[in-house]
Parts: sequence; C-alpha cells; structure tokens
Amino acid sequence: MKLSFTRIAHRPSRDGNAAAWLGATLLGAGVPAATGLAAGVTDDGGVEAAWQAIIVVRANAPSAPRRATGGRMSQGYTAARSEGFPQTREMREEALRIDDRLEATLRVPDVAPSAIVVIAHPLPTHGGTMRNPLVAAIARACAEHGWYALRFNFRGVGESAGEWTGGHAETDDLAAAVDHARSFAPALPLGLVGYSFGAFQVLAYLARGGRADAVALVGVGTKDLNLEPRELPKIPAGTFIVAAEKDQFGTADELRAAVPHARIAVVSGVDHFFVGKRDEVGRLVAGELARALPVPSHLP
Repeated sequence: MKLSFTRIAHRPSRDGNAAAWLGATLLGAGVPAATGLAAGVTDDGGVEAAWQAIIVVRANAPSAPRRATGGRMSQGYTAARSEGFPQTREMREEALRIDDRLEATLRVPDVAPSAIVVIAHPLPTHGGTMRNPLVAAIARACAEHGWYALRFNFRGVGESAGEWTGGHAETDDLAAAVDHARSFAPALPLGLVGYSFGAFQVLAYLARGGRADAVALVGVGTKDLNLEPRELPKIPAGTFIVAAEKDQFGTADELRAAVPHARIAVVSGVDHFFVGKRDEVGRLVAGELARALPVPSHLP
C-alpha cells in the first residue's frame, strides 16, 4: 500500500463576511473565482474550506476535480452548500491518496488522537463527494472529540481513479480506506460512518465480514431514486441511524417501521439533505461514536 501526504492547510478562520473574504482572497491569489469554487470551497461549508480551496487550486491548476452530475438529488446537495459559513477555531487537514488511486483527506485534531473514523460519502452520480457539507460536518465533529477523521472519494469521483460500478466495486474502495486507517493508526480503535449511499456501502462492507469498533449511519433510505420502496440490506440489531423526519427517500417513521430493531435518532424538520441541521447530525454521530468507542472523548 503506497501512501503520499501533502499538507493542505493549517490556518485560523477569519472574521467577517466569508464570501467576501473568499472572493478577495481568490482574486489576490490570482485564482479565478469559478476555478476556486470547482475545487470545493464548500468542503467544510466555511472560511476554513475556502482557504483549503485556494491551496488546492494553486497546487493543481488548471485542471479541476471531476464532478458527478445530474439527477434530483444534486439540487439538494447544492442547497446544502448554500448554508452559512460556521466559524471554527482552526483547520488542519492532510491530503493523501489511498493505494495510489483514491483521493482522500485526513482531518487532524488539535490533541493527541485517541481514535480514527472513516466516513463514506453519498451517491456519486448525484453530486456526492467527500466534500459534501454533511460529511465535512461529521469529520469536524469527530476532530473536535479528539479523533482522526478520514474522508475519501469513491472511484471515479474527484481525483479518484476508476469508474462508477453501481455500488459493487465501491465496497472495495471503502475496504481500502479502512485498511489505510488501520495501517496509519494501528493502535487506535476505528469508527465507521456512512451517509446515504455511503451508509449502504458500510452495510455491504460489514456483511462481507468487515469490522469496526463503532458504526453510525445517516440517511438510510427505504425508497430508491424513483421513490419506490426498496428492500433494505441486513441491518444488525442496535445499529445507530440518524434519520431525517421528512426524508423523501423514506421518512423517519417509515424507517422505524422497516427497521424496528435499530436505534434511530430523528432530526426534525428536514429532508434527506439535512439542510440547516448538518452540525446537529455531526454532534449526534460523534456522540454515538463517543458512547461506543473504547476510548475517552476529548469533549466532556
């Protein structure tokens, strides 16, 4: 397994209007605004991410990461990206590649890490990437608890090599990310999180014998993209799932009826994209991992 690391950013966030600051900084750095946006300024939905985008664009211009496009769900991801810019104390991330083929980023806490969490992103064909704002919020919450947070792009997404296989070989990508996490931090317990498509990949990974010390799922839909009922994979008893009250792919009540043996935390007033509530989701996920992981949390 070959690994390559590049420090992306370690900068404090800026006060004031984030959008104005980003525009001025992009222009000052000689980076067209459109290029900066294509590089993923919404990574963490905030000023921190804007700084990361500048570093990434200047390092990789003129090419921009490939983006999955189209479909009903992409509108929701776009809406989620339009939320406000949270101000956090600092950002520290490591860019890396897994097996020389998968683009990834490692969020590093400002204390000695006591665990590592792998986070799988939503559906690639409908805009899902590791820079999805909900995935980023989960990574941020994990780092605040004192854990590494590893996000990665499935094959064919962003700068990851390969092509979309409809969810079949993507399970191998998740397995590679978990293997990387274990090799990078062999002494630390491992948490596994998946959102939407990523949640189903986590279930597929576990079904074939994959292991994790703690698991949390978000947005497990009981309906497919055509809003038709779908057969759910086996979900182990006691599995923790964060559900949106008004999820168009299966409401929280519908999920509870379909999986009565799961532990379901409901986020009220939102649909599948959790717009306006992604930090709440991050806290719920991190809270579950803090309960299940055999390590103390950095937070009380």
